[in-house]
Amino acid sequence: MWFSFTAVGAVATCIIIVSLWEKFQTNPTITGLDTDFHNWDVPFPAVTICDLDPVDPELLQEYISKVWGDDPPAKAEEMLRWLSTLSYQSIVDRVSEFTAPELVGKPGEALEPAVDPKQAVFSVVRHCEVLFYDCEWKGDSEECCDMVSPVFTEMGFCYAFNSKHAETTWPWRTQTDTFTEAFIHETDAKWSFMFNSFRNDTTIDIYIHSTEEMAGLEQTAQHSWDRRVEKVSFSVKHTYTTEDARQLTIRQRRCIFADEQKLETSNIYTYSACMRQCRMQRCRAACKCVPHFYPQIKGYRYCTIQELVCIAKNAAAITDPARCACELGCTHTVYEVEKLTDIDPSKLSTSTNSLETEFVSWPMVRYKREVLFGWVDLLVSFGGIAGLFLGFSLLSGVELVYYFTLRAGCAAARDADLLRRERAERRARPHPPYNLSLVPWWKEPPMPQTSIPLKVKPKHSQPPQYSPPPGYTEYLP
Repeated sequence: MWFSFTAVGAVATCIIIVSLWEKFQTNPTITGLDTDFHNWDVPFPAVTICDLDPVDPELLQEYISKVWGDDPPAKAEEMLRWLSTLSYQSIVDRVSEFTAPELVGKPGEALEPAVDPKQAVFSVVRHCEVLFYDCEWKGDSEECCDMVSPVFTEMGFCYAFNSKHAETTWPWRTQTDTFTEAFIHETDAKWSFMFNSFRNDTTIDIYIHSTEEMAGLEQTAQHSWDRRVEKVSFSVKHTYTTEDARQLTIRQRRCIFADEQKLETSNIYTYSACMRQCRMQRCRAACKCVPHFYPQIKGYRYCTIQELVCIAKNAAAITDPARCACELGCTHTVYEVEKLTDIDPSKLSTSTNSLETEFVSWPMVRYKREVLFGWVDLLVSFGGIAGLFLGFSLLSGVELVYYFTLRAGCAAARDADLLRRERAERRARPHPPYNLSLVPWWKEPPMPQTSIPLKVKPKHSQPPQYSPPPGYTEYLP
């Protein structure tokens, strides 16, 4: 009975401990609500503005004349427009159209658009001064070109407000000021950014994302502006992780702290930066270069137009997210469009030149991820279960280890002569007889060992029918 109860307790202990370990490995954190909104510094998101046709016709013609002279190739204009909106999809679809020698130059005499496509794009895109006017930040008028900066994304050339990844220098202007993130406060007159655009004949994609992030393949445009909407209202869902979660592994908490993993594309970790770096590494591994919409980083070289053919062949593998082992950042923010405000019918106009992006309301809630089941909780649970079913404690565990290691070793070394003598005595004792009967004990109980006589059979006995010769009174074997 003692052995049965001990075995049942040991099995139950193992089963429960395994389930607790699995819980610790797969679900050790919990996400709750943090409503202490009065003490928050609320950052305004980055707004990336991507014109689907960013090329300035006048600058385009000037650049074509500069590179090809008075008799440019027929597809020179198409190639430059293609470069300004370069993406993986456009590379796959059209790169084969722009590899002719008259477009890229002869071997050893490559033209500028072929060897330095980023500079070519800067030479033909619209400048800020001819694209934006009458900008406002939190209700106050601001100079547009002091607020927005060029940025290359995986969807092409864009302008961005409040983005850490915007270009710091470009040919027509040098950005000397360091980046300062924009915040809003409850007492501000407005929580919005507004711009007016001179462009009335194109569609502009609007991306609203965290300042640390960059518009890319992981995000779709929140709104494609066609002049029929004058205000985009969005909400924010901000999640942060408490510091005690660092005791867990990345696999357990399923997120990475900003300073936990060093990236080449960003000084802090974000999911989009990790995915962008992964694609850059795959481009470099497959083709020894990267497209020009990525930032200039030591160890990475921009592809020429001829080398983009290699990118097109490997685009499916490069853009496959399953090939990149990236986790969400432990602090991340998601912006969702809640409301689109159409043009006021009283204005008697079907289109507008201004677009305002604003918080739909002051953020009242953010999400907090914290540890639900840590190492201390795991130790307490293990000890409680083992104590309940087996009466086990840390001291008894130490005694168990001591009994089979230190005590046994010391006894073997101190009493070696006695142990050898006892072993010799055991070997010298005669072996007891063994009853090899196959009759079950419940049918015929075995006889006591001392009462079983030893039957010695003569080695050369004669058969029973043998008759002794005359003169012998008894048979002697």
